[in-house]
Amino acid sequence: MKKIVLLVIALGLCLPLLAKDKKHKLEIAYEGSDYGYREPHMEYPIHITAKKRGGSIVYTRQSVLSRDLSDNDPSFASLEFRYMDGKADYDGYLMDGTPFKTEDEKDYYMEAALKFGRKYQLANPLELRPYIGIGWRSLRNGEDGDITIGGVTGHTYQRTSTYIYMPLGAHLMLDVGEHVTFSLNGEFDWLIRGNQSSHTEDFVNTNTISNKQDKGFGVRASAKMEIDLGKFGVFVEPFWRYWKIQNSAKFWYDLVDPGTGDTIHDAGYYLEPFNITREYGVRTGITF
Repeated sequence: MKKIVLLVIALGLCLPLLAKDKKHKLEIAYEGSDYGYREPHMEYPIHITAKKRGGSIVYTRQSVLSRDLSDNDPSFASLEFRYMDGKADYDGYLMDGTPFKTEDEKDYYMEAALKFGRKYQLANPLELRPYIGIGWRSLRNGEDGDITIGGVTGHTYQRTSTYIYMPLGAHLMLDVGEHVTFSLNGEFDWLIRGNQSSHTEDFVNTNTISNKQDKGFGVRASAKMEIDLGKFGVFVEPFWRYWKIQNSAKFWYDLVDPGTGDTIHDAGYYLEPFNITREYGVRTGITF
């Protein structure tokens, strides 16, 4: 991952000096965070924690409705991509209530979003930039393999969560002098479509369990300070990210009667429970 971040930065340094054309802005950042996932309403609650590291790239274009930068066209658009990974610790229970813990499981997520907005000059140094867009998020947790607890060997499995959501947010920007800008950033993410895939096919008599998740939302907040150094800029941005997802739809499965060989349709179901994700950390990087 470090090699990828260094390569992206090197490529950014080789780009034309976009700072001369204020219509375009490229932002490359390193991110570090503390991450926590909980299923608090379960009879036996589950808790996953991780230290995540990664990076993000944001490209912003001003005056997207006109060819040249124009005060008469206050529109803007941004394209964002983020990758974060880390080793996660799982703290939960088996189905019979036996405590179950694993450490250093693979855990990563990717996000991409396209946003469109408009600038409003509230006062000479103060500007509001509301926006709307479409976003995608994919999280993968766990590993395929056996694990032994108290002399009993069980099987772990991979889980993949995928969300399609609508970001609604705003940047409140304050220019402090000629080269320093502060901004407060808030965003509400409305979950449009979600899916939880549990890859249990190797040890459960069913195909991959797929639970649809259509109810939930996310919230993001951050505070950013950016310094313009001429040909490029630097910034630091503490952030907080939150997801609250309701119970999924039921995934019904069939079983085969070992005595008769008959298929028992809708013999039972799997449900992805209500869950909460919290993440806080810092982004720091450079702009062109």
